[in-house]
Amino acid sequence: MIIEILFGWRQRVRLLFRSIAKIRRMSEKAKERSVSRRMSVVPAAVCIVLSGVLITAGCKQAHPPENFILITLDAQRADYLSSYGAANVKTPNLDGLARQGILFENCFSLIPITAPAHAAIFYSQPPHALNLYNNGQEFRKSRLRQDKLPLASLFKKRGYATAAFISLGVLHSKFALNGGFDVYSDEFPADRWYLTAEEINARVFPWLEAHKGEKFFLWIHYSDPHDPYAPPNSPPDLKIYQDDRLLGAYCLNKYSLNTVPIQIPSGKSRIRFDVYNTETESQYPYPGRLTEYHFKPLPGGKTITTEFSSDWYLRYDDNNFFYKNGATIDIVNRGRPTSGELAFRGRLNLKTAGGRIRYGAEVEYMDGEIGRLIDTLKALRLFDKTGILAVGDHGEGMGERTTSAGLPHFGHIHYLYNGYLKVPLILYLPSLSERGIRRSPTATLLDVAPTIAHLMRFKNLPAYQGRNLLRLEEEKDFTVFEETYRPEAFKDLFGIRRGSWHLILSPEGRRYELFDLSRDFAEQANVFEDNKESREIAGLKQTIDEFARNILKSKGNINFDSETENMLRSLGYIR
Repeated sequence: MIIEILFGWRQRVRLLFRSIAKIRRMSEKAKERSVSRRMSVVPAAVCIVLSGVLITAGCKQAHPPENFILITLDAQRADYLSSYGAANVKTPNLDGLARQGILFENCFSLIPITAPAHAAIFYSQPPHALNLYNNGQEFRKSRLRQDKLPLASLFKKRGYATAAFISLGVLHSKFALNGGFDVYSDEFPADRWYLTAEEINARVFPWLEAHKGEKFFLWIHYSDPHDPYAPPNSPPDLKIYQDDRLLGAYCLNKYSLNTVPIQIPSGKSRIRFDVYNTETESQYPYPGRLTEYHFKPLPGGKTITTEFSSDWYLRYDDNNFFYKNGATIDIVNRGRPTSGELAFRGRLNLKTAGGRIRYGAEVEYMDGEIGRLIDTLKALRLFDKTGILAVGDHGEGMGERTTSAGLPHFGHIHYLYNGYLKVPLILYLPSLSERGIRRSPTATLLDVAPTIAHLMRFKNLPAYQGRNLLRLEEEKDFTVFEETYRPEAFKDLFGIRRGSWHLILSPEGRRYELFDLSRDFAEQANVFEDNKESREIAGLKQTIDEFARNILKSKGNINFDSETENMLRSLGYIR
């Protein structure tokens, strides 16, 4: 049966002979046998090689899908999907795509920052090559050579309807990642710069209904795993009272801007904050914090002053106001009764376990909405003629590292460890002859655009730096470069990943961290001092030094306009 499949197409025959060369190197006895005899008695290791050829050849010969959907999963760690071995979350819908398609076990982002990571996906160029280093930095498409076209433009040039539905403000069209899209949906509510997966689907489904008779390319961006970790059904965690009268209940962890109207009588009035959080670290007595606080009496209220009780810790340098349960603010009005407004945004201070539970809840919520997307595609009779690629843009810290203040770090941007960079990548193709394939060679975000372009059999492709994932083989010396930058990151960092080694450089202080991933994938032991004299590590060090030096030499200062700075601050990107 295998022989018939292999000799059915000339391409498969050519790939078969490449594998025969590998067989010869592995077994001297195989040299004297016929091709059919080799297929019947090859050892298990050779069967694995040939199965890889079948995967490649089968995908190569598969009919291009009529449509394609790219799903980007913002801040999605690979190890928080059950198809990647997670025991703490259940993701049946993404797992289902993996069972029907191909799962890439070792895919890495190049940068733990949303906008540059997405630019790397669409242009198949590393962030520094695109001169895009931070969120909020306008992407200058005019500076790109004509051979650097984004993926969406390839579809648009060939007559596909193109649309993007994004869920995070840092991908707004003002930052110019909308190249090639007929529709770029980026409207947000007044109180927040993000949308839930349900809100995104509410925009996607009508578009699919309207374009089900056309060939299309669709980008869907889900950001639910992104901080803040609060699924839509999260209960209130904060109640605010004025003189024991309830003013409102809020879910602080949704990180929305809350506005509370207040009647201000003459004399003293007391505002009380009751926070519901049983997960505060024992050494950290403040269960909640405000990252934005404004109290505004009506014009003319110059006789009004406020006083925080001793249950508050006011850190003015970064505008963080920490408070205990029952903390109060006294409003003293020496004039006539008037009214005003209290506006605030904040979050709970959680134990590491609490943060992980909430992150996992967001992942499961998002997976449920992806299930609704798949059901809609099936109802519209699109699922069996649409390719789908789901990929994370970067990972997320889950408290494995501590900040300079000694607190567990949740989020991304600042570090280049595996938890921040390893992402899922799942490819579903309707015409794939084999299902449930798992591939182990190292992949990166740069490989997304060229893979989709080759699947669609597009010709005259731009100067993509990535590779076609369906022809991917394990390369011993394959090198991945990584980067993250100020002012969003605490400091500029650069990384290089080759074989089992992962070397991270902080140019500030000339600090190196080296990890042997074959023994320490969690990257707990820095072994640089023990290995820096070896030829291999000295070569890695020289390479990363030169990489960092060349980038920093040409990288200019990054400035944000006031609206962008407010947006980045509201999303927690800058303090």
